[in-house]
Amino acid sequence: MFLLPAQGYTIHMIHTLLNTPHLLRWLLIVSTILHVMIASTAPLTVDEAHYALYGMNLDWSYFDHPPMVGWLQSLALMLGHDELILRLWPISLYAITLILVYRFSLYQFASQASANLAALLFSIMPMSFVLGAGFVPESILMPLTIALFWQAQRTLNTPSWRNWAFLGLLLGIAGLSKYTAILMAAGLMLMLMVSHQWRWLMHPKLWFSVIIAGAMLTPVIYWNAQHDWISFIYQLNHGAPDTSWQAENLAQSQISQLLSYTPLVWFSAWFAMFRLPTLKDNLLNRQLWSFVLPALMLFTISSGKEPSLPHWLLFFYIMWLPIIAYQLVQQITKSRLLGITTLLNSLLGIIMIVSISIFSIYPKWGENLAINPAADLFGWKETAQLAHHLAQPDEPILVASWVDASRIAWYAQPTPVLVLDQRIDQFDLWYGSPNMTQSGLFILTPDTSRDWLSTFETCNTLQSTEEGFSLYRCQHWNGKTH
Repeated sequence: MFLLPAQGYTIHMIHTLLNTPHLLRWLLIVSTILHVMIASTAPLTVDEAHYALYGMNLDWSYFDHPPMVGWLQSLALMLGHDELILRLWPISLYAITLILVYRFSLYQFASQASANLAALLFSIMPMSFVLGAGFVPESILMPLTIALFWQAQRTLNTPSWRNWAFLGLLLGIAGLSKYTAILMAAGLMLMLMVSHQWRWLMHPKLWFSVIIAGAMLTPVIYWNAQHDWISFIYQLNHGAPDTSWQAENLAQSQISQLLSYTPLVWFSAWFAMFRLPTLKDNLLNRQLWSFVLPALMLFTISSGKEPSLPHWLLFFYIMWLPIIAYQLVQQITKSRLLGITTLLNSLLGIIMIVSISIFSIYPKWGENLAINPAADLFGWKETAQLAHHLAQPDEPILVASWVDASRIAWYAQPTPVLVLDQRIDQFDLWYGSPNMTQSGLFILTPDTSRDWLSTFETCNTLQSTEEGFSLYRCQHWNGKTH
């Protein structure tokens, strides 16, 4: 007999929260405080260190990504090299995205409740929260995806030269941020078709927009032309791995997305994508469906060959948030179960974000856990600085793969780092490739096989660390890998 009052209180609490006029402000304040705390204490991740090295070695483009993330980090480096400074961009871009999610939802549905819910759902998604603390290309694409789609809508409604030019500018910035922006361009073309705007395909204004976007991409093309198109070749091979398609890989990718974006958002986004019969009656649904379809199909299908990283689908979940939030607001007052589900999903997201924050700020708290979510963050900085101290003049640091190299190279500057694996990557361009009789200070990481030591003629132990790193001075590498 106590169930119905409890349910009624739950619905009232949700209704009060979603109609709070200052919810967005509090979400911005709380998320910024957490991000600053993480940014000030946690060492750089492998990707963050890699892109910080981009900024240190400024260029027209890079082996594995276009240059925007490096260009922006080069500006941050003018202020200093501390972790917090290197994370000013993602903290700012996260806040901008949160505001855009709210404003775009308000623009589409003129409902503060749905705009508040969209902002809340974004704030409790673990993946978006993580990208607000660490700078990767997706940190740039978070606000850019919303801005691009919103500008496309405005351009179709008011097709002025100015709007078309701004659309080309945004598309060019996306292309300078990540190669998958070409899928956004394909989505915009589909968006024209489903909006019955075929006439623009032959209009000078559209091609003016295309010329602007193309001109902005000339640094990437120039750099690749100077380096035998290695970046394009790498992306094509990376996007189509030479492995068999397996349903378990697809399932693994979807499970990681469910946890990264919370179950309610995961289910609602996919449910919205498959509600094809309703698309013909709703222009916004048709436009959004067509915009995300090319990238969604590529990443989902290819995840059967190689599990996709959850942040690759960030654009998909963010773009559906306004519609998800609007539909939930419409149904919550009618369904107590849905209201309780929304509340429980929010609590789950909050618990995950608080856990991420705690383990990033206080890593020692996870030492006795079977799985420490922050285990990979620590030990790299101290090991790299130790290696720099132990290295003899003109002696390089040697590591097994580029994944090991990024943080070592950042924290051991200016000591060069050579990667011993046989593939060509950005470190070969920066520091050169190891020769067949290479000698140097070899770092054996906790995840690196000790068989690597047998690839050298001799290896003398220098020092080991509490985190499981071992440093050796090795002579005459035989060119083999493990």
